[in-house]
Parts: sequence; structure tokens; C-alpha cells
Amino acid sequence: MSSGAEPGVFADLLMVAITFIATVANILLWFTTRATLKVLVEQVRHQFQNSYSVAQGDVISAHRELFFGILNNPSLLESFTRANGLDMKAWEIEKISEFLINQVLIGYVNFKNAIISEIYFEGFKQDARSLFLYQTVCQHWARVSHVHSDDFRHFVEAELLPHKSAAQEKAAPPYSGEPLNNQGASNR
Repeated sequence: MSSGAEPGVFADLLMVAITFIATVANILLWFTTRATLKVLVEQVRHQFQNSYSVAQGDVISAHRELFFGILNNPSLLESFTRANGLDMKAWEIEKISEFLINQVLIGYVNFKNAIISEIYFEGFKQDARSLFLYQTVCQHWARVSHVHSDDFRHFVEAELLPHKSAAQEKAAPPYSGEPLNNQGASNR
């Protein structure tokens, strides 16, 4: 009688072993699938951020090209500034200041979206700080900072703007049309 029971026990043990192996394989498959999904979600997130950075750059480039078209066409520039009651030279300086601020915005957006690594962004910040030493850039920033996101505004004000003493906290005078030295101050 014992010989008839042994094949049943062996079959039961074999079923338990197969069930155990299948369970372990399913658990491993679950871990692998979960890890793969995390990678895919991260790739989709990065692609979305990259697309946003490209779109933001395209908008700013189109804006810059439009105004460069006006700035590089003397008769159009004269007509445009006269029709809008603008001082031609002051408007040119304002647009250049705007282009420089928007270039900083693109670098910042690319950094926030992990398109630019932190190592390279440190060098970019040094260049951006030098832009905010120019009087016209600071004046333009004072006029337009409210239209930028809180995040970008905080970045510019905390990390790029020159920190002034309490005596220098006054707003800079408007651009007078005089040539500026390389620090953005009037040559007078």
C-alpha cells in the first residue's frame, strides 16, 4: 500500500514546488514591471518638460525675431516708434533689455525642466548675474517682473540681482538715452 501513496505525495510535492516557483516568478515579474513603469513615467515626464522648454524657447525666439525685424529696418523702426509716441533709441534699449531677460528665462526654464544640469547652470547664473549689472536691464526688470512667474521672479531677485545696501535701495532713474559704460551706468 505504501507504494501507491508515494506517487500521490510526489505529485503533491511537485504541485507545491511548481506553485511556489510560479508565485516567485509572478512576484519578480511584478517588481520588474513596476520598475519598468517607473522608468517609463519618468521618461514621459522628462519628454513633457523638454517639450515645454522647446515651446517656451520657440515663443521667445519668435518674439525676438519679430522685434529684431523692426529694429533692423530703419524705416519701419522710425514709423513704429513715431506712431506709438516712443523715443526710438530708448525703445531699442528697452527691447534689448527685454531680450536679455527672456534669454535668462529660457535658461531657467531649461534648468527647472532638467534640460540643463546643475553644473552647467552655475556658469549660466554667473553670466546672467552680469546682465543684471546693466542699469537698463534692472530698470526693465523693475517694470516687467510682475508678469513673470513667482518662481522665476524669486530666482532673479534672490540669485541674480546685485544686492544693494539700504542706502542704494532706491529705484534706478529711467534710461536717459545717454551711452552707458560696461557696468550699465551713465558715462557722465
